[in-house]
Amino acid sequence: MKSPEEWISELDLERELSEIRRDLHRNPELSGEEYRTGGQICRLLEEWGIPCEKGVADTGVVGVVTGTGGPAGKTVGIRADMDALPIEEENKTAPYCSVNPGVMHACGHDAHTAILLGTARILKAMENEWAGRVKFFFQPAEETTGGAARMIEAGCLEDPHVDFVLGLHVDPGCSAGQVGIRYGKMYAASDMLTVRVYGRSAHGAHPDEGVDAIVVSANILNTLQTLVSRNICPTGAAVCTFGTIHGGSVRNQIADRVEMQGILRTLDHETRRFARDKIRTVCEQVADAMGARAELIVEESYGPLINNDQVTDVVLRNARTVLGGENVILEQAPDMGTEDFSYFAAARPSCFFHLGCAAPGDKKAADLHNSRFDIDERCLAVGVKIQVRNALTLLGME
Repeated sequence: MKSPEEWISELDLERELSEIRRDLHRNPELSGEEYRTGGQICRLLEEWGIPCEKGVADTGVVGVVTGTGGPAGKTVGIRADMDALPIEEENKTAPYCSVNPGVMHACGHDAHTAILLGTARILKAMENEWAGRVKFFFQPAEETTGGAARMIEAGCLEDPHVDFVLGLHVDPGCSAGQVGIRYGKMYAASDMLTVRVYGRSAHGAHPDEGVDAIVVSANILNTLQTLVSRNICPTGAAVCTFGTIHGGSVRNQIADRVEMQGILRTLDHETRRFARDKIRTVCEQVADAMGARAELIVEESYGPLINNDQVTDVVLRNARTVLGGENVILEQAPDMGTEDFSYFAAARPSCFFHLGCAAPGDKKAADLHNSRFDIDERCLAVGVKIQVRNALTLLGME
C-alpha cells in the first residue's frame, strides 16, 4: 500500500490543494449562503468519481467513498466547515484576497475544506486497498446557527451508520508542521443569558417612592461575580460574562427596568446545569430582597466538545508518525471558546485537533477572526496526511 505521502506526490496534490484553498479564499460566503462553495465541492468530487449529495441542511454537502479491498465494515465521518465571516480583509496584496466586500475566510474554513477534499481524493485513489466507508461532511454555518446539528438532523450520520467522526481546526498559535491534541474536554459549552429586572419608577428626588432597577441590577452583577470563585469546583471551569447593560431614560428618574445580556461558558454538562440554576436563583432572590422582580432567559447554544480517548489515541499515534513526536503538542488546558463540532462529538466517538498554520518562526501571526489572518499553505498537506491515516486506522479497528 502506498503511503499518503506517495499519493500526494503522485497526484501533485500540494499544488492542487493550494489552488482549491485560494479559490475558496477569493470567493468567501457567509453562513447559510455557501452556494458557490458547495457547487465547487460537488464539481471536484464528481470529477474524481466520488458520489455526493448537495443541499444537506440547505447548503451542506456529503460525499462518500467505499473501500473495495474487503467486506464492508465500519464507517468513518470527517467534517470540514465552509462558511466565512463578515470581516473586511486587509491582505489586499495577496493574489487570493477576498473579492466579496466585507466577507473573509478569517477562521480558516477554506483550509479545512481544501484538506477534506484532498483527503477524499487520496482515499478514492486507493479505494481498492482498504475496506469500509468514509463519509465527508462539508458543513455550513459553523459561525452562526450550528450547521453541525442541522446536518445530523438531516441524517448525515446514518445510511450508512457512522462509527467515528474526525475534525480539525487550523491554529496560528502553532507552526505548519505541528499539531495540538487534547484528551477529554476540548472546547466549552455556551449559553446566551438575558436578565430583565423590573422595578418601579419614581422622581430622582424621591427615591423612596420607587424601586431602582439599576441598583438592583448592580447587586445582581456583584453577586454573580462569586459564581465561579465560590460556587464552581476549583478543578472545574466556568466563565460568566455580561457584556451589555441598558436601563433608564433620563438622569433624574428612578429606572423601572434594566436589561443585561451575557454568556455562560462551561466545560461539562453537570457544571452547565448547576451554573444556570445558580444564576437564576441569584437574579430572582436578589431582586426579590430589594423589592423588584427579575427574570432570566437562557438560549442554549453549543454543548461542550469532549474528545473520545480511543479516537484521540489514534490521532496522536498518526500525528507522531507523520510529524515526529517533537512536533505533536499535548495541550494541557481546554479552550473556553465554542465549536459546533461538539454536536458530532456528542453523537459519536470523535476527536477534534488543532493543525498549526503559522509560518515557522512567525511570532506575530494574526489570530483567528482577524482581518489579516492567513495561513502557511504547507499545513494543508499535513492535514491530509494525518486525516487519511486516521480514517484508515479507525476502519481497521475492532
